[in-house]
Amino acid sequence: MIDKNWQGITQDPRRVDQEIVRLNEVVDEFAQAMKLKLAQKAREGWSGWDKPESSIKIWNAMLAQGAAVPLAKGQEVDIANLAMMLWKLNGSAG
Repeated sequence: MIDKNWQGITQDPRRVDQEIVRLNEVVDEFAQAMKLKLAQKAREGWSGWDKPESSIKIWNAMLAQGAAVPLAKGQEVDIANLAMMLWKLNGSAG
C-alpha cells in the first residue's frame, strides 16, 4: 500500500495472495481495537456521532488529533473511529 509497482512488472500471484491475507489480518486486529475504544467512549457517555449536524465537530476533532504528527502517535484508533463516523455520515457505508 505504500510502494507501487510503477514498472508494470508481473507480480507473483502467491505473493499478492499473501499480502491480502496479511492486510486482512491487520484490518481485523485494528477493527477490534476500534470497537474496544468505541465501547469505552460509549460507557463514558459519548454519543451523537450519527447526527448529521455532528459532522463538522467530528471532522474538526479528527483533524486536530492527526494534525501534529509526532503527537498523534498512539491516537491512530481514535482518528480511524472519527474517520469511520464521517464515512457513515457522508453516505459511503451500506
